[in-house]
Amino acid sequence: MHFIAHRGLYNNEIGENTLSAIDNAFQNGYYGVEIDLRKTKDNKVVIIHDPFISRVSNGIGLVNQLTYQELLKYNFGKKTIERIPLLSEVINRYENRFFILELKEKILISELNLNDQNTYYISSFNIDYINNIPKSTQYKKGIINYLFNKNINLKSIDFIMILDTFINDEIYKFYNNNGIEVLVYGVGKKINLNLSKENRAKVKYII
Repeated sequence: MHFIAHRGLYNNEIGENTLSAIDNAFQNGYYGVEIDLRKTKDNKVVIIHDPFISRVSNGIGLVNQLTYQELLKYNFGKKTIERIPLLSEVINRYENRFFILELKEKILISELNLNDQNTYYISSFNIDYINNIPKSTQYKKGIINYLFNKNINLKSIDFIMILDTFINDEIYKFYNNNGIEVLVYGVGKKINLNLSKENRAKVKYII
């Protein structure tokens, strides 16, 4: 069972989805990091959760209405100054690391420009965003929390991320029997999954 840091390992001194948060996660023994992706006005892929920047920076405005250079004017850190990271900046910073890339909007696989030096799981709540990503041996793609959506073509995804309060043996077995890897999120390090010991042991990634 591997722990994945949600938006990096952030706190009162380190902002979420920053390079410092990602560094902090790996330095503290996390196996991987989950980060959120959006595009700027000039189509740069940056790491930020919200569509607006005011919650996590000293600026205001929508990410898709600001260019990358305009975003660089603002501080996304807390104790230290942090600029909004590009996805390319992050994936080229590390080797042999594990990343979950959550698409917050439609982003083409060519725009992600993934390299081969890390492991990538591409996720989204939006099935259309994931259907837009072709299957590949370079990465895995999956859906977040679509527990009972019968319209999902299970052959089109590699994994599903299920909220810890929803997971149970019946749901786990359904996806596992269909060849879909099950990830559990919302856990942190408080493991109290409603799964049998056998199935709990099969869950590889906890977010």
